[in-house]
Amino acid sequence: MKTIFIAIDEFATHSDLPVKILESKGFNILYNQSGIPADEHTHSKEYSKADYIIAGLEKYSDNFFNKFSNVKAISRVGVGVDCIDLDLASKNDVKVFITSDRPSVAVAELCISNMISLLRHTLTMSNDLRAGNWSPIQGIELRSCTIGVVGMGSIGKEVIKRASIFGSKIIGYSRTWNDEFATKYKVERKSLEEIFVESDIITIHLPFTHETQKLISNKLISLAKPNALILNTSRAGVIDNIAVAKALKSNNLGGAAVDVFEEEKDPYPYGPLKNVILTPHIGSHTLETRKAMEKMAVDNIVIYDSLSNDDKDSEVSRYINKHSVN
Repeated sequence: MKTIFIAIDEFATHSDLPVKILESKGFNILYNQSGIPADEHTHSKEYSKADYIIAGLEKYSDNFFNKFSNVKAISRVGVGVDCIDLDLASKNDVKVFITSDRPSVAVAELCISNMISLLRHTLTMSNDLRAGNWSPIQGIELRSCTIGVVGMGSIGKEVIKRASIFGSKIIGYSRTWNDEFATKYKVERKSLEEIFVESDIITIHLPFTHETQKLISNKLISLAKPNALILNTSRAGVIDNIAVAKALKSNNLGGAAVDVFEEEKDPYPYGPLKNVILTPHIGSHTLETRKAMEKMAVDNIVIYDSLSNDDKDSEVSRYINKHSVN
């Protein structure tokens, strides 16, 4: 009997289907019932027994892989893997899975709602009213804006689909370019520099890698229009947050919406700024997406566990190659 440790402290609270799938396949299930993130010290007992892990944002570093050689695969409930040392996972023959495009719609909807809120100054006026001030601010319609999409993976594409309905002009930057998709949604291909010079709204959808670390630099930010808006729902490390905060403070940017931070629960350096919408990493935090991600995280492990030497060129193997990241 294989053992799976669900390291997330909240799992299957909206649907017990993922647990039922594991039970039906005969897995021994260990839960993180501590209410805190499971790390290699606080939950050493569970990790030492686990063949597989359902992971959240816990850190899986060199010490982890050296200490727990029993672990064969990690399945993230989400798409970001900067909390996992992929090189060491590969060296230790640990397969790492993500839940692919499942969060895309939820993140895209958050982006569109933040764009409109920033353009209409709803947060500012709400705070004014609470303070007893009746101060209407004239807004701008989304259809009159040029939206620059940085990163056209599954989330970037969903943002484009929704933005196109409003009639906005859309320009895009992507290391890989899908001509068919771009033509369908009238997306003009631009360089990063052109995105920042021409956009009224810049929305960032990049993975965090060595290549993308601080890719959105102070130099790029300085090219933006004084009233431009910047949205980041990807990873904090892809952008120079200090440069963005300084530009906002000096009115060299019009506003921002930030859902990801260098340290969870710490909105630095945006905390004191009024022209920023801050959310606690809720991009994928919808009922529909959570249920879909949890099921897929379980499916990834179940399918991987079923792999045999005879499956090298099978549908099972192709699924694993598609949804793993190492």
